[in-house]
Amino acid sequence: MFSAVIRARPAPRALSATLGPLVRGVIEGLVGSATLVAAERNSEIEEIADSAGCRVLVEADWAEGFSRVVANAGGSPLLVMDTGLMLGQEFWPVLADSLPLLGDRPAATETERPRSLLSRIFAAASSAPGRDQVLLLPGSVSRQVAQMKADPFTHRYADLARLPVAARRVPE
Repeated sequence: MFSAVIRARPAPRALSATLGPLVRGVIEGLVGSATLVAAERNSEIEEIADSAGCRVLVEADWAEGFSRVVANAGGSPLLVMDTGLMLGQEFWPVLADSLPLLGDRPAATETERPRSLLSRIFAAASSAPGRDQVLLLPGSVSRQVAQMKADPFTHRYADLARLPVAARRVPE
């Protein structure tokens, strides 16, 4: 069961759009908890988190906040997202079907925007996801990233798998 970690910003509409589809993940038995990592205390973020049943961790540095979440995750795999990314209904069946194939490999969704041939070649060669992708990290990989105090969105991963779905970026 995944623990969701969301880099939270005070954008109520975008944050709500990110959290809403996670309910299906809970119903499907794929998501067990969610933690919002916020750079500073914010009443909007706290109200949304309270309504959604999420915890809020206040940490000015995102990578440090991510490391703290990993330390408390008990080795569970992580679903890492940025505020404003919204999962489509096709995400959960694709994830469930892909889990046996992924094993202990990290994975990222595709980007929503169609890419040029050059950017597709670069993306295939790159091992770092971006903030417009949802990242799936096995417990062992998330612990390695946390120990380095690295940003999970810009860290380069060995053998990064691509899930054939995209998360949509909603306006803030």
